Amino acid sequence: MNDIPQAEGKSLAFTAASTHGLINLSDYAGKWVVLFCNPGEFNAVHRNDWISLIKYAKAFSKKDIQLIGLSTDKNASHLPWLYSNYRNAVSSLPFPIIDDRKKTISQIFDLSSSSGSSRSSNVKLFIISPDQTLVKTLSYASLGTAQMNELIKTLEGLQSSYRAYAHSINNQPTPSNPNCPVVPIVGEYILGNPVNVDPTLLDFVIYAFALIKPDGTFEAYSTRYLRELTDLKVVNPNLKVLMAIGGWGAEGFSDAALTPTSRYNFAREARRWVNEYNLDGIDLDWEYPGSSVAGIISRPQDTENFTLLITALRDVLGPDKWITVAGTGDRSYINNVEIAKIAPLINYFNLMAYDFNAGETGETAGRHQSNLYPSSLSLGNTSVDTQVQNLIAAGMPSSKIIMGLPFYARYGATSTRTFDDIRQNFLNVNGYTVRFDDVAKAPYIVGPTGNFAYSFDNPISIYYKGLYVQENCLGGLFSWQSAMDSANILAQSMSLGVRDIEALRQMLITDYSFTP
Repeated sequence: MNDIPQAEGKSLAFTAASTHGLINLSDYAGKWVVLFCNPGEFNAVHRNDWISLIKYAKAFSKKDIQLIGLSTDKNASHLPWLYSNYRNAVSSLPFPIIDDRKKTISQIFDLSSSSGSSRSSNVKLFIISPDQTLVKTLSYASLGTAQMNELIKTLEGLQSSYRAYAHSINNQPTPSNPNCPVVPIVGEYILGNPVNVDPTLLDFVIYAFALIKPDGTFEAYSTRYLRELTDLKVVNPNLKVLMAIGGWGAEGFSDAALTPTSRYNFAREARRWVNEYNLDGIDLDWEYPGSSVAGIISRPQDTENFTLLITALRDVLGPDKWITVAGTGDRSYINNVEIAKIAPLINYFNLMAYDFNAGETGETAGRHQSNLYPSSLSLGNTSVDTQVQNLIAAGMPSSKIIMGLPFYARYGATSTRTFDDIRQNFLNVNGYTVRFDDVAKAPYIVGPTGNFAYSFDNPISIYYKGLYVQENCLGGLFSWQSAMDSANILAQSMSLGVRDIEALRQMLITDYSFTP
């Protein structure tokens, strides 16, 4: 088409005012971006194009593609239209629209020609790769169903063929599965002193915890430790630092989610902490909506209110801050949470894929707590794979599921030990022996008489979980929690399991005589 600007291959950078506040293209590094522009006046015909894009926004979000609108109308006529249609609507505008009356951004994309030329008449769609390069430009007379489907297919083809380093700070390799839409990430929850946290191994850290006080404000266990985590960005500028609100037995969620006023008060309090402590987002650890199993207040309406609470949080934090949810994939959780509705609102679902045997006593205490697959030593059909598949079936995209790893060992409800303790006192010493369940892909420890002593994870099980992440296009791995692995032995395995699975395999062959 002769009206397509000749700007492809250009490395891009810009900052601009938008309907979602000040945005910077670099904020979306690592994601595909589609910049939409309908040059000229914001008239009735052009509004239909914007409506088509809004209608399909959820389809792009599921593929982890960021939409950005660009309005070049000299009168900024899009603003009153947006405010009248979306300001008080049930659903907010799903992507930012840049006010480009001065044509600052238009010049970058070679759209600065006179308004009478053919170049200005058609809809322009600029596809920007995760490394911030313009890779393709499309032009249509108008946008409808056929054009949107064509755009999505074009993006799927570009995603499949794209082989960039998403983790440029460590020059990491791309994942082994070329069909996955995103590069997986790795992170840790930190409870207590972050002294052993190695930010070069991680893409994100989550401070645990802040609690909801009776007056609706938050109180963190230690603001000093929270600041020390954000200071790690000096070592790794790409590190995302989040604050987790809640935890087991943490009260206040049902009340905070109960009314529009309480929900937006919660969201504004979260924003205050994000701004004050230079955070990249918030993790919601409500254990669990619609359930009083942890001894907290619950209500039947928690299910819907949880979705509305996340909606308020997204409205207030905007599109660029992370929102993650910590939860499980068992049926009781999924029945109380609108998985398909929260999926477009959050960045990741942190699957607590552990503690499967946490409430068990007697014979069933001696079962796996974090097995990848079911076996004779699991609690029935309970497994990481089962929970992952439950979440996907409920509407959570696999690329948003981050699999959790326990950095501790468990014997039912009776005993837990940190990996540091296990490493010093239970790994084939003091009469204890490590065994490996090859069906479940899970290690366990037996005592001197051969009785089941502890279920835990080690570098070998983490290798198999890393493979699972690659093969099933999961979002990555995270751990609970950092201080239990002070030497970062499991943290290094977890990092390699996401970033360089072959290096982890070679390490296991050398150190464990591993034969995969």
